[in-house]
Amino acid sequence: MAPLSDFEKQRQENIQRNKDLLRSLNLDSITESISREIPAKKPVDASKRRKTSTRTAVKREPAEPSRRSRRLAGVKVENSKEYAKIQAEMDALEKKKKDIEKLKQTRLFGEFHLNDLVTDSKGELKNEGKVIGKAEEESVKQEDSNEIIKKEDSEGDSIEPALSILRVLGEKFSAGDFYDLIREKETKNGTSDYSLESKRKEFDKMSLYKKIDPLDIKATHQRISSIAFHPATEDRLVVAGDTVGDLGVWAVDAETEGDEDDEATANVTILKPHGKLISKIVIPPNSPSQILSASYDGSVRTLDLNKLESSELAYLRDPYEDADYPLGVSDINLASPNLLYFTTLSGNFYQHDTRTKFSSVKESALLRLHDKKIGSFSVNPNLPHQIATASLDRTLRVWDLRNVSASNASWSEYESQRSPHLYGSYSSRLSVSCVDWNSQNRLVCNGYDDKICVFDLTSGIAPEDWSDTYQIGEAPKRSRKKTEVPTTLEANLEPFTTIKHNCQTGRWVSILKSKWQTNPEDGVQKFAIANMNRGIDVYDQQGQILAHLTEDKVGAVPAVVTMHPSKNWCIGGSASGKLYFFE
Repeated sequence: MAPLSDFEKQRQENIQRNKDLLRSLNLDSITESISREIPAKKPVDASKRRKTSTRTAVKREPAEPSRRSRRLAGVKVENSKEYAKIQAEMDALEKKKKDIEKLKQTRLFGEFHLNDLVTDSKGELKNEGKVIGKAEEESVKQEDSNEIIKKEDSEGDSIEPALSILRVLGEKFSAGDFYDLIREKETKNGTSDYSLESKRKEFDKMSLYKKIDPLDIKATHQRISSIAFHPATEDRLVVAGDTVGDLGVWAVDAETEGDEDDEATANVTILKPHGKLISKIVIPPNSPSQILSASYDGSVRTLDLNKLESSELAYLRDPYEDADYPLGVSDINLASPNLLYFTTLSGNFYQHDTRTKFSSVKESALLRLHDKKIGSFSVNPNLPHQIATASLDRTLRVWDLRNVSASNASWSEYESQRSPHLYGSYSSRLSVSCVDWNSQNRLVCNGYDDKICVFDLTSGIAPEDWSDTYQIGEAPKRSRKKTEVPTTLEANLEPFTTIKHNCQTGRWVSILKSKWQTNPEDGVQKFAIANMNRGIDVYDQQGQILAHLTEDKVGAVPAVVTMHPSKNWCIGGSASGKLYFFE
């Protein structure tokens, strides 16, 4: 007998152990006691048995089979007429199938409704019959394609749900997405002048900041809502604010110390000077060591880089409310070194001399410019009494702060309001997100109607010659009395050029805002705006695109964009708090 293997030995040991376990539990004796308690079955008396009825068998005829085999019946199918007919039908179906596959690989002729070209999950046309039939008919006739192929929605066909999305996506593109095509076409047609092409070549040399990976440049904890570039050209500084009141300061040219093998990291300091969204950051040209920040919490604070202190410059409290109700500050601008302008989420305007201590908001000085949120405003760099505002009420307006009265606010739905004189306005289909005024009296604005509009205010009377009662478009010799106040706000501003631009940011991306370069070193007036395809577009004041800055490492939309005041450096902030710096 062959010796047992180790596995067999282990199995025998397990069997023996289980037997011992059962024996220790006395299961055998329990089984015997149970069997003794169960009474044995008694034999059944034959006389008490139930009688069973005897059934007579019914003779049935054999049923005819529902299907018969011709082969078993001895019929030769190949020689029958029926077989020939079936074979002809199969050949016709096979031929049709091959023709359809061939048509699928052939280009379509004429016009098709997108509803007919929608495919299912397997890649097959949902309305294949329509497309194939139209293609066959078109390939034969090759004429009247519009009558044959075009099908209106009113004929009863429901639109596929995906097509409703496509209709929206059809509008979601920007001129900057076709930068290479625009540039190639202008060069081919000879419409691109030398200065424009040379400026484009300068931007071609720009690339993302190389010292640090963009994913490591995190300036804020939440979505960036505002950004500013310090005017210094050495020891560069970028300041960004987010939606929860954090303020990040990035020292661009400074790196944290570490081992030689360690990768360089951004020298970013994140502060929290506000309790709500930071709407605007301003660095005074005459005091570059200070950083002003405004917030939806109603406050404007000053950050002193030399003293490393943060102090409250102003707090806007609603004077018409008994409780402490803040007026959310939507934008701020310096009209002069000591004159600070505010706009609010309620459509108000206020100004403050920074040389005096801010006490409280005076009702007489709180002006009504819009009945809804003012998303952005800008001051004429040449004349501080002229401002332009962009609002959620779908208008852009230009004002004269020298002429303020209650009669100027007759258009407002609010009572007891005062307003400055209105030079003119522009009405948009949807809300106007921003407006900016450059030193050559051009306005740029964009909004949710997916357009960038550029206005030339020098086309008529120059702004420096506007009186405090002037209306844009008036004859030069006409003089309006101050008592003649328009009761309606007519749209008398027209852009001299419009640029297609996708501004549908949605919920998680900050609103796109076009912004002029304040003091261009090269003398070329230009503005930058974020591109929803993860880039930055740069245009001159004629509406000609100068650059489309993008790279593979740009991992999100750099929605909040600004340029260095003098150098052609561009930086954008994303929803994750990251910064993308093109230099």
